[in-house]
Amino acid sequence: MHLRAHIKIENGTFEDWENFFKSYGDERSKYVKNEKILKINDQEAEVDFEVTDMDGLTALSGTEEIVMNEKRLGVVTTLL
Repeated sequence: MHLRAHIKIENGTFEDWENFFKSYGDERSKYVKNEKILKINDQEAEVDFEVTDMDGLTALSGTEEIVMNEKRLGVVTTLL
């Protein structure tokens, strides 16, 4: 399934979010492929990707570490 997500970073910069996002890239690659990150500005990005395992990606996204870091950065994700 092909998805595109808009990322808004309310408590940090694109670079803060990108570093966090890339920190769990190996784990995320078990569930997605062909991931592309586009910086829109210092507080916004878009991620384009193919989901290969929605249940796995959902479980990963709900882990305490990821939820905590997204809350710290004020991340708001909207699927487009």
